[in-house]
Amino acid sequence: MDRMNTGVEGLDAKMEGGFYPGSSNLLTGKTGTGKTIFASSFLYKGALQGEPGVYVTTEQRVDDVKNDIMAMFGWDLNGLEAKRLMKFVSIKPELPTKGIMPEEMARLVKSYVYNISDSIIGAVQEIGARRIVLDSVSFIEMFIKDEYLARAALMQMVESLKEAGVTSVFTGTVPEASESLSGGGIIEYIVDTVIKMEFVPVAEEFKRTLTIRKMRRTNHSTLIHPIDITKDGLKVIEIE
Repeated sequence: MDRMNTGVEGLDAKMEGGFYPGSSNLLTGKTGTGKTIFASSFLYKGALQGEPGVYVTTEQRVDDVKNDIMAMFGWDLNGLEAKRLMKFVSIKPELPTKGIMPEEMARLVKSYVYNISDSIIGAVQEIGARRIVLDSVSFIEMFIKDEYLARAALMQMVESLKEAGVTSVFTGTVPEASESLSGGGIIEYIVDTVIKMEFVPVAEEFKRTLTIRKMRRTNHSTLIHPIDITKDGLKVIEIE
């Protein structure tokens, strides 16, 4: 099976060549573990090899996301946008959460999910995207309070992306005191791949690591791999 590179130096070799096309992949971890850097590297490296990508943010302004990435790495995101190789979209939930009957809330949530899916698919079709990042899915998990509705909504979103033929990367933030794999504990059961990113105290410093917790159709590494942030993005550090 042909694979799609992850954009992280040294990681593809740990998973038989990278993500498989059309798969859904979760990057999960606490704040500051490198999820957004991983996700943006996935899109940027794809764009450089002619694979358009869409970056969807549910929590930040588009300009803030782009400026943070460009300040850290100096990547010419505006140039790639002009060439229709990247597109940034901000989609934030704005549904009322109080004073509504459960039946009405279910209808509103369903409408919201269809609207967000339509917006994402519209952006994918606009540039012929092959890659997409949703940063972060935890905001949607927490926004939809009912677990059944949240699961149904996320399943519908994942399926719509698969039908569109894009390879997706979701980021999920784990609360500081939690040992779960995502904020809502739902998305990890739906996606094809779960990569857990962590801070580990080493020699009085915090070092970043990643572990491939699951990956369907793949004989992947199960080791904890130290990673580093370089001028080109994330890099897996090989331990001799």
